[in-house]
Amino acid sequence: MMKERIISTIVLFLSIAGILAVMGVFGGVLVLTFFSALTQWELYQLMEKIGWKPHKKSATIFGIIILMGSFFSGKGLFDFHYDISMLALTIGIFASHLVSMGKPEDLKSIFLPTIFGILYVPIMLCIPLSFIRELSLLWWESNLPLLFILWIIVVTKFSDIGGLIIGSKFGKHKLAPVFSPQKTYEGLLGSILFSIAAGRIFAFCCGHSWPSHFMDMKMDIVSVLIATIALISDLVESGFKRLAGEKDSGNTISGIGGAFDLMDSLILTLPMGVIIIREFILF
Repeated sequence: MMKERIISTIVLFLSIAGILAVMGVFGGVLVLTFFSALTQWELYQLMEKIGWKPHKKSATIFGIIILMGSFFSGKGLFDFHYDISMLALTIGIFASHLVSMGKPEDLKSIFLPTIFGILYVPIMLCIPLSFIRELSLLWWESNLPLLFILWIIVVTKFSDIGGLIIGSKFGKHKLAPVFSPQKTYEGLLGSILFSIAAGRIFAFCCGHSWPSHFMDMKMDIVSVLIATIALISDLVESGFKRLAGEKDSGNTISGIGGAFDLMDSLILTLPMGVIIIREFILF
């Protein structure tokens, strides 16, 4: 299982890297939007197994529109005019549907789960898309925007792998047994070590394309923060799966499970990672 998961992670990364090499920034936008839609869909499926009834189809479509529009209409990381407008419109539409056709009890079982799914997945992932857009406007001939996003993804996923390997072999002290009994402090240490190593190796492979002001200690500190955020993000998904009584969010990816299982840690590390890099490294 562990070997299959590692192989699937590597194959997925190489496939995405190939798409980015051929299609560039637009390929990255398409890939992120695709996995965002699948993740949002699977989150709603888990909610249905819990007993909630989110507007699965329409909310996922709104999520795709919000994400794609965020890249093409935005001008920077904190230019959220479009995102806020679309979110307000989406909430207004679902609220109108609630009061015209629903009951007050539907606030808990339909309206709130629907809005949470939009906020937690596509709205969060608007932040890395806006980051790509902003850097593309500043350095339109540079691959730096994609390199930063890929670096965060690599650090995050190797953090997951490190936690799995070290935690399964040496894990004894439970970290969050209510959410996930398999998470241990030893696994968290493994996550941090793997994330630091992966971040440094990725930067080394980039050669002169990697910015000299984001090296060594700075990079290691951000890697540690990402590994910690990845654990928190992963535990949120574990909580949903525990409530739904499911081991995986789906079965679309061999060795990993569903798209939500793949994206669980990235949902928080991508937005938080780009905010940290933008605010404390680049500007």
